[in-house]
Amino acid sequence: MKKLLGLAALAMVASGCVMVGPSNAKSAFTLDVSSPDMAFVDNSVQPLKKGTATSSGIICFVEGDASLKAAMENGGITKVHHVDYKVKNILGIVGSVTTIVWGE
Repeated sequence: MKKLLGLAALAMVASGCVMVGPSNAKSAFTLDVSSPDMAFVDNSVQPLKKGTATSSGIICFVEGDASLKAAMENGGITKVHHVDYKVKNILGIVGSVTTIVWGE
């Protein structure tokens, strides 16, 4: 009985520890999903440059800056055409999210 309670407690603690970024597909076992943010498209700007920013984590520890601002700085972008996201997640244990910004 103690083993069963211990296993249940471990499952509750470990589930959902590393939940990363925006994605159209929600699951505990997401290998590699890319999704565009179509609400943020500016056709007056040319997608000439690409900037990326990534954050990643394992269990309850997450580090990195996947913000739009960081991706823009990394790509030298001042005007944004559109934003894409790339998400990886394995059972809520290991995960990462990458923000990809296209613009000038």
